[in-house]
Amino acid sequence: MHTFKGGKKVTVFQMSPSKGLFIEGTAKIIGRVVDVDEYYDVVFDNEPGEVYQRFVDRDGQLHPDGYVVEFNRKIGVAA
Repeated sequence: MHTFKGGKKVTVFQMSPSKGLFIEGTAKIIGRVVDVDEYYDVVFDNEPGEVYQRFVDRDGQLHPDGYVVEFNRKIGVAA
């Protein structure tokens, strides 16, 4: 299932073993990856013209900073 449509601005998160969850950046969705839920082709605001495939976590979109803090607290990663 895909939640977002093309043109939508989203926050993209990444996971690191040492840092936990962190914000990779904001991006615009330009397409959906077929047959992979919530994976999209995106262009990051700071890298126009470069297309990446990323998982977009719908749960963190309203309050990205707070989402990162809470997620990392739950998995035991210090801020």
